Amino acid sequence: MRAAFRVLCVLLSGAAPTGAAGLKDFGPGASCLIGPNHSYKLAMATAGALAMVAVERSDKVRKGDVIAQLESGVEQAQLEAARVRAAAETQIRLKKAVADSTAAKAERLGRLREQAIANQQSLDDAQTGANAAKADHEQALLERTLATLDVRRLEATLERRILRAPADGVITAVDLHAGEYADPANAVATLTEIDPLRVDVYLPAAAYPLVKRGDRAMITPRDPEAAPRAAEIITRDPQIDASSGLFLVQLRLPNPEGALPAGVRCSVEFVP
Repeated sequence: MRAAFRVLCVLLSGAAPTGAAGLKDFGPGASCLIGPNHSYKLAMATAGALAMVAVERSDKVRKGDVIAQLESGVEQAQLEAARVRAAAETQIRLKKAVADSTAAKAERLGRLREQAIANQQSLDDAQTGANAAKADHEQALLERTLATLDVRRLEATLERRILRAPADGVITAVDLHAGEYADPANAVATLTEIDPLRVDVYLPAAAYPLVKRGDRAMITPRDPEAAPRAAEIITRDPQIDASSGLFLVQLRLPNPEGALPAGVRCSVEFVP
């Protein structure tokens, strides 16, 4: 009876059989679950009415794809006006022509003054006009620079009204639709990253010193049944749960084309 009780305790705790020599012995019977690498609750960066939602549930998206967009007619018009101002050269050419003309006039009067043909007052007035025209030209250049910066600001403002996918994945929920009010506190859609997948494996404390980042394991999905797939250990939980005596090990499981769904139970076999 005592021997049977000891065996039962070993099975309930998930410990490896007596005499286990390596991590491979802890795989059989370990709790194993294949999950998404990450799930993103996608919300708009600013509030407003949705002009469109470009995705439906189960759609596959790539990083940077448009998920949704707010109504942005006013912002788009402001951006177009700023682009026109930034590209305008008429004022700059006009101010430069005036600056060049007044500078040449001041230079001529300077030569005449040296010959005692022009008086000092005329020269002073010409130099003042030349300096003012030069300042006007510099002001026109500054305004063009500010207009260029305004274009960048408005482009950034408009981009904040567009919701883009932060990673490749699958849309697993769409909570808001065109015409509804969106804000940063409420998700428009949920994006689930399924390549790679993350595998959560719970092992007993005895296995803790044997787990190393980069070690390999073969993961076999149970339902739906599939062939074993190679995975790599990416992290080991820094603490052991006192009540169960188990700790979490996470593995990265490549999933090209999203062929394997998340949320699947599995079995694990650690590779020596």
